Amino acid sequence: MTVTRLAPRPATRGAALPRLIVLHPNDGSLTIARVLARRGVAVHLLTSPAFAHALRSRCVTGTVLPDPAVAPERWTSELRRLADDGGGVLLSASDAATTYLSEHRAAIPAALRSFESADGAHLGLMDKHRLYELAAEAGVRTPWMHLVSTRDELDAVRGALTYPCILKATLGHLAREKAGFGTTRLDSEAELEEKVGILLGLGLDVVLTELVPGPETALEGSVLVRTASGEVALRYGRRKIRQWPVDYGVGSMLESFDVPEAHAHHLRLLEHTGFVGIASCEMKRHAVTGELHLIEINVRIPGNFGLSQACGADGPWRLYASLVGLPLDAQPRPVPGRKVWLPEEDLRTVRFRLQNGLTTVPEVLATFRGVRDAGVLSVRDPLPGLTWAAELATRRPRRLVREALARSSRPWRR
Repeated sequence: MTVTRLAPRPATRGAALPRLIVLHPNDGSLTIARVLARRGVAVHLLTSPAFAHALRSRCVTGTVLPDPAVAPERWTSELRRLADDGGGVLLSASDAATTYLSEHRAAIPAALRSFESADGAHLGLMDKHRLYELAAEAGVRTPWMHLVSTRDELDAVRGALTYPCILKATLGHLAREKAGFGTTRLDSEAELEEKVGILLGLGLDVVLTELVPGPETALEGSVLVRTASGEVALRYGRRKIRQWPVDYGVGSMLESFDVPEAHAHHLRLLEHTGFVGIASCEMKRHAVTGELHLIEINVRIPGNFGLSQACGADGPWRLYASLVGLPLDAQPRPVPGRKVWLPEEDLRTVRFRLQNGLTTVPEVLATFRGVRDAGVLSVRDPLPGLTWAAELATRRPRRLVREALARSSRPWRR
């Protein structure tokens, strides 16, 4: 069932500022809404049930919808309604929403402008195999890679593999939804058989890639917003402090960091593909050669996009203005060492690290120095965070009740 909550629109909304509609919002989207509300922009969220607590924000209006892959007609109908009700501009904050916008752009009213189009640029960078092909064309270094779609193709590449290596679904968001993982490390032939078998059994193509040696601190992130004219409207770098899952996951605490070489490689790839929009690129510096290797690119609002505001780059406004077509002054220089903290994922990784002796409480506390954005948590806009905390406190008891009910419904066996 669709649930709609209407929050007060910003009183200072100007007629010249189109409404922003965010599809599948995340923590970074909340930062965008809070910043833009202060500048008079109305923000509307089309959210998943899992992030419905964002609708408690005083800065947004919104609707809860099912996954666009399951009910694309519901999304198209809602967007047509919004087009008739004042229009606006669209930003995606999930892979599923980006896929929907790219594949259904022709059915969405032209009054709702988006970065995504039918040219396939977004979809090409989302597909891990196609991404590495495009990178090779652009002269951007990548790990070695083998595409596997069938058992026969797996057998054909066995002899070329070295362990450890990395297994990725070509479309990671589908694998995480269906199998519970999108990227994992393989240390043996047995793990290869097990993990690849799971993904192939679900009808998912996979790539097997080199494990670039080096710690997670060797990962460098470049976030760029490229306009239709080829200008870079936003540029900032970041590196992970912690991530979840621990080895190959999403950053849960990150800091702003100078990454000029990563920016150059990233921009070269975007220019080669003609990409327009926001892209978050992750590269890793090889522990032996010192060379940067492309790992992946996300073509949506990152969950850690609050870092673009925390580091002083004015990311929310520059992203919005570049989509709307508003003029921009020179970007402020990002301040290194500013941090963003995403509490839900970070609580998991901190607990894991403490339980496994990978860190200590004083070490964890020390990392909070420099945090300027905390995702869902905000003193000025507290209700989303309070709602999220209440849900978190009751999530485990609800899960235990569901498991108990499931056990009681099973036939008794001796």
